[in-house]
Amino acid sequence: MNFYKKFYQKHPHFNVLISLSIASLIGIAIEYFINRDFIGSGFYTAAFLTLLELLRVRRERNKLKSKEKSQYDVDGEKD
Repeated sequence: MNFYKKFYQKHPHFNVLISLSIASLIGIAIEYFINRDFIGSGFYTAAFLTLLELLRVRRERNKLKSKEKSQYDVDGEKD
């Protein structure tokens, strides 16, 4: 589990792409095995959800960066 946490912290966008790709492949396989059908319009939904998740990760990373910048100590600063 420690490896996964380090990987997520270093490469959050790549982690999102891997997770959603695997989930999409599982969903496509289940649909195919149960109904013997392939629904191509599902790719639009998967692409939209991937875009939303990537934007969420980007916003989260920006918040962390701004928080780190605002927490620095300046020695000798007078109020």
